[in-house]
Amino acid sequence: MGNLIALLVPEIIGLIITPAAIAGAVLLLQSKRPIANVAAFAGAFALVYSQIIVTGLLGGASDPGATSQTVSHWVGLTIGVLFLLIGLRVLIRKPDPNAPPPKWLTQLEAATPRTAFAAGALLAVLNPNLFIMMSGLSIIASSDVNTGQAIVGAFLLFIAAMLDFLIPIGAFLVLGDRAKTGLDSVKRWMLANNRAMTMAVLFGFGAMFTLRGIASLV
Repeated sequence: MGNLIALLVPEIIGLIITPAAIAGAVLLLQSKRPIANVAAFAGAFALVYSQIIVTGLLGGASDPGATSQTVSHWVGLTIGVLFLLIGLRVLIRKPDPNAPPPKWLTQLEAATPRTAFAAGALLAVLNPNLFIMMSGLSIIASSDVNTGQAIVGAFLLFIAAMLDFLIPIGAFLVLGDRAKTGLDSVKRWMLANNRAMTMAVLFGFGAMFTLRGIASLV
């Protein structure tokens, strides 16, 4: 089990660092119904992630050795190269200094639980975590673990992905009104550095997954 967790560390870290999810949670915590909105937003992510995990477990991730390690390494390598290519595209595209923040981010400040859930469902499907989750499940499927350990590994991936919401919510509940000043500072910083954060995540984890895949296949 310890070996499986060690193998999943890059995926776990990647799932925790999701700029779009964190930015969405921070913005929703400044809306008129902060807890209800961010809970709906996080619930949509949880629904998508849980469906991927259940599908993966039923498809073989819970069956020890269902996927060969070679296939698992190729999955990780492919995801790494894909991240690098997307990061390169973001780098090449010249940003417009006068462009407003992404429309979906500004709309979240006036969201209702229904619109927050819809935004969360869309972002959960479009964000890179989807591929990171699949990489983690392929590692579980190729590992020499029993069904219970496979489920624990998948649960760790799920919790890691949900920390993007649990940490901001926890800070908001503990700090109360004092959290508003901090959240506003975080919001401004994330909006100002959205492109840089996106490239850092794509290039950082793209390189990590690519090098790990190459080293494992050579």
